[in-house]
Amino acid sequence: MDFFNQFIYEFKKICGNYIPFTNPVLILSLVLLIILFAPLIFRRFRIPGIIGLILAGVIIGPNTLHLIDKSTSFDLFSNTGLLYIMFLAGLEMDMEEFKHNRSKSIVFGALTFFIPITIGFFVCVYVLQYNFWAALLLASMFSTHTLLSYPIVSNMGIVKNRAVQITFGGTIITDSAVLILLGVITNLSQGNFSGTYWVTLVLWIAVLVIGTLYLLPKLSKWFFRHLEGQGSSQYLFVLSMMFLAAFVADLAGVKAIVGAFLAGLAFNRIIPQSSVLMNRLIFIGNTLFIPFFLLSAGMLVDLRLFFAGTQELVFAGILSGVALLTKYFAAQITGFIYKYTKYERRIIYGLSASHAAATLAVIKVGFDIGLLDQHAVNGTIILILITCLVSSFVTERAARQIAITDKDSDIKLKKKVERILIPIANPENLQRLMEFSLLIKDEKSTEPIYPLTVVEDADDANEKINSIKKAIDAITEQIVSSDTKIEILKKVDLNIVDGIVRTAKAYGASHIVISNRATNTSSNFLFGTVYNNLLGKTQQAVFLAKIIQPLNSFKRVFVVFTPNATLEPSFKRSAQKILGILKQVGNKSFVYGDDKTIEQFKKTANDKNGSFYTYTTLSSFENIDDVISKEINSDDLILIVSARKQTVSHNFSVDNLQKDLIKNLEFQSFVVLYPEVLEATLSNEFSDIASTPASENIEKLRGRITGIFKK
Repeated sequence: MDFFNQFIYEFKKICGNYIPFTNPVLILSLVLLIILFAPLIFRRFRIPGIIGLILAGVIIGPNTLHLIDKSTSFDLFSNTGLLYIMFLAGLEMDMEEFKHNRSKSIVFGALTFFIPITIGFFVCVYVLQYNFWAALLLASMFSTHTLLSYPIVSNMGIVKNRAVQITFGGTIITDSAVLILLGVITNLSQGNFSGTYWVTLVLWIAVLVIGTLYLLPKLSKWFFRHLEGQGSSQYLFVLSMMFLAAFVADLAGVKAIVGAFLAGLAFNRIIPQSSVLMNRLIFIGNTLFIPFFLLSAGMLVDLRLFFAGTQELVFAGILSGVALLTKYFAAQITGFIYKYTKYERRIIYGLSASHAAATLAVIKVGFDIGLLDQHAVNGTIILILITCLVSSFVTERAARQIAITDKDSDIKLKKKVERILIPIANPENLQRLMEFSLLIKDEKSTEPIYPLTVVEDADDANEKINSIKKAIDAITEQIVSSDTKIEILKKVDLNIVDGIVRTAKAYGASHIVISNRATNTSSNFLFGTVYNNLLGKTQQAVFLAKIIQPLNSFKRVFVVFTPNATLEPSFKRSAQKILGILKQVGNKSFVYGDDKTIEQFKKTANDKNGSFYTYTTLSSFENIDDVISKEINSDDLILIVSARKQTVSHNFSVDNLQKDLIKNLEFQSFVVLYPEVLEATLSNEFSDIASTPASENIEKLRGRITGIFKK
């Protein structure tokens, strides 16, 4: 505590004449830089970006470095962000699926509302010593949850699972109930007990519900019909209706966020999920307004209380424990009633365990009206951090198990024309990449191979493209003479990855072959490697290749399949590509994988007796790097069939194998195949702010500890 106070004192002593900043341009610049870099930095540690923005608010807030004061303009953006969160929550609800699972969703919604608020109320009164209204408001926070782990179940392909669907429906019910209760508590706690108040409340709520859910959709349809194609006018109309609904809700005494949520529900059936207008609403909100609110929430925290003793940490631990346990009870009881499997119960718990948007809304309102103190704010921030990490970890594990056992997971991919795209960062790598592309190319395909030069937009972009094109022409001249079609593509874009992605879409590429050398840059830590960003924005099969000697000079080939590889819809295509390589490279081949993968690979290879290759069945992949490193030498080629993160067959140990090869074996050739997926795992602003899985960090930690003991 003394060290922390001394640091803050010395900092303010040095900068006392300059802080807090008063220049609005400087304040806006600082805030925008924080919004840009905080999620990027925390994403590198697999921590939700929402935590990064909140902690940034803690650091720059009045209780720490005091770089910014909460001015009227700052509060305007912050309140807009709060309304925007609730508006998007209503806008993105799947109302059709809610109707299909209405009864079960109501049961789960009731359980996940009443169990947390009941247990939480008694804990707040008898353990934390809050008065009635403060305890009820704080307890209502436990009933809320935010579907931050939704991208995980989407990537695993289990969105249609019954347990996932009732969780979505239950979210609508419990969050709606909490927001309405929030408005009632704030008024009653201030002494509004008269009969006139109740009559006024009912009348205003009736006006609000009828106006937003009945009149607003009709008005919106008329407006959109007469202003079709005027995107900016449509966006401004939606935004103004959201604020108007929030204002009416404020007049009704049920808080503005309830009106924003109802406005989102009103536009739910009117604005298509894949429309340009929806994209604008989500983009602007998640890029600007919502981060302002998250920063303002962090500015409420007083770190000094954490250094004053263990009391604050105990308080935060109690809040987090109640939040996690009560959601667990609700999920287990729901699963027991409907006889769900243990993994379906876990997926309900994982999706409903995370607290974020509505939780922050409740706490901020309670703090602003004086019902909740600084301890509640600090404890809530810790609660959000813990529940987000637990939610992502539990959801990822349970979703993978459901995908493994789900009979519907074997989905057939449509037959595609094979087009191989080769992004070229350095012409020196082209020859080996071209040779490899010819190796995996279907013999029946008449499509050309597409080398692609992508140059970032600049004054000398054309000069760079022309110089690289000349080098490519010289290298491909011999290949073209052998009747192989080559079509060189050029692209100028704001960044390399987007240029590759757009070209792949425009030409309908089925495979992307990229050199490992093209992924090594000094900005990898902050912005991620090229191939990582490429995997996040594409659905095509991606080959990451490091080939340092001629393909016909390899003596042996080692193939490593990630566990559960057969559950990927594109497994057969991947296996056929691997077989094509094995038939042309090396004198002897070794195949590693789990028992199901080995059997399926034998069927694809028509190797009933298992005599074509040497097969090794693995029950665990934790030490796969040690197993491979003991067997290989520099004249061997390693083929790794991995998977994109958050897909059913992704395995940390296999994914980390190529990183170990790069780090420890400089002269080792390898190729990593990331199979195509049904739907691109898009890296969007929401996922940056909201959810990232914690399991990878846990696996990394376990691996490092294991490595220490090995040494």
